[in-house]
Amino acid sequence: MANWSLRTKLVAALAATLAPALALAAWSNYAAIQFEKARRTDIVAEAVERVASREHELIDGARRTLAGACGNEIVQKSLDPAVTPDEIQRCQAYLGNLVRQFPEEYSAVIVLDETGVARCASVPAVQGVNFADREIFRLVRDSQAFSVGAYVASRATPNTIIPTATPFLVDGKFHGMCAMGISLGAFAQLPTPQASAHALAIRIVDRLGLPVGGAPGTAFELPVATRLAAAIADRQTVFTDYGQNGQRYEFHVLPLGRSATFAVIVMPEDGGIAMLAYSWGRFALIVVVAAIALGVTWFAADRWCVRPLRYIEAYAGRVSRGEETVFAPESPWAQELVTMGEAVRQMADGIASRQKELKVGLEQRDHMLREIHHRVKNNLQMISSLLNLQAGEIRSPRIRRFFGDAQNRVLTLSILHRHLYERSSWSLVDFQQFISDLVRQISVSRPGVQRPNPRYHIRAPIMAVGPDVAIPVGLIVTEAVGSALNHDFGAVATPEIRIEAIDKGNDDVELVIEDNGVDTRRGSIGPARGGFGLTLIRGLAMQLGGEARVESTETGGTRVVVAFHMVREEASA
Repeated sequence: MANWSLRTKLVAALAATLAPALALAAWSNYAAIQFEKARRTDIVAEAVERVASREHELIDGARRTLAGACGNEIVQKSLDPAVTPDEIQRCQAYLGNLVRQFPEEYSAVIVLDETGVARCASVPAVQGVNFADREIFRLVRDSQAFSVGAYVASRATPNTIIPTATPFLVDGKFHGMCAMGISLGAFAQLPTPQASAHALAIRIVDRLGLPVGGAPGTAFELPVATRLAAAIADRQTVFTDYGQNGQRYEFHVLPLGRSATFAVIVMPEDGGIAMLAYSWGRFALIVVVAAIALGVTWFAADRWCVRPLRYIEAYAGRVSRGEETVFAPESPWAQELVTMGEAVRQMADGIASRQKELKVGLEQRDHMLREIHHRVKNNLQMISSLLNLQAGEIRSPRIRRFFGDAQNRVLTLSILHRHLYERSSWSLVDFQQFISDLVRQISVSRPGVQRPNPRYHIRAPIMAVGPDVAIPVGLIVTEAVGSALNHDFGAVATPEIRIEAIDKGNDDVELVIEDNGVDTRRGSIGPARGGFGLTLIRGLAMQLGGEARVESTETGGTRVVVAFHMVREEASA
């Protein structure tokens, strides 16, 4: 987090602030969804309880009604073979009055004798009809107890019913029975639970998924019969599918006792989906608002914080590079950033003023150093001229040569100072150019008509070296070349002096000065001598941290080899 930008940290801080609110909103939505699911479950459970309670109520009511009817003397009289037509009419009136008290629940009441023939009924048209083929007749006859049969089309009414019956027992023997049909419409018209906000519907179907009972055209919310039959066969009590009207519903299947019928509770799924969409839609809206807040914070931080800081950074970079620049933001800043920018501008102005002063001081120093090196060079040249004038008064060639050698040494230092003040760096000289100028000056300053005119071959790496290396190397070259110019080149077709600085790697350098003349013992550094020149070369080699070797060549000349370690120096501004 330490490497995060200011903008990222601000957005992260805002995100951390909004996180508890988002978590609370998510938990609230989740709780609302769970509450809705539990509420739907409670509504369905209440509807199932209503269906079961209604079934129990109807069957129990039928049992009590049949028990009362079968115990009535008028009804029992109808089973007597000697019953009169008036008695049958009174029985029919009694049963008809009984059914009229429950027109929605019960369809008809019929009294059957032991052979299954209707002796008395609330619907006179079925009197004399044989019902022995009915399942309910066999159930009651065999069990000699109250029984409920499978749903069946009523022969007395146009309705589909669930038949119920109770036996007439005489001395423990079956003597007939009283039958009553429960109308399936009583199940289909159950009221929706009052606490439900959903449009519940209850439909009665058989095992084949076909609706039974209820008003025509009210079962379009059921799925196709094959889908419903498959769910019943698989004992699938809850499933979701499309109804025949094209809408999606949630179906709950409940078997109705032993009647081979099933109550199907239909609940639209749209309510749950709408609630889910509404609940999570609110949460999504909160998330969108939070995302917008984070985005606004991001761009606001970029606009009012990051961009000004970037401008200040760019301005400081231009100032550090020495560019001419003006602190002029394109758009207004916040007061804090204006204060910071003004402080940076003042600091930049102070730095620029200080740099200007330093530049003036450096120019003065450069001019002073250039003047010093120039004066030293002039003084050394004056000394060389004085030595030259003094040498003109000397008659001894040997002493005159000594003065010439001293003059060359002074010229070496003069050339070094000229290279120092002519270069941009006051501490480094061009190694190759320095040796070339040095050899040229030595060859020009040699007096006498017998002066040899050899060809010089100079090979030296192009590199900058400091005075600590240039002075010893220059003096070594001066001594070796000066001694070589004293050799006899008369017998040599092509007089040559070879000067080569070889880079051996790892900054090890080997300096070789070799000539092809003949040493006539006029030089001062021959291998058999121990003169001042040889002592000076060896001393200068030790000063460089190396060693010097002086040996004779095959042609009679001299080879000077100095091996040392080069310490490279970087040019200073």
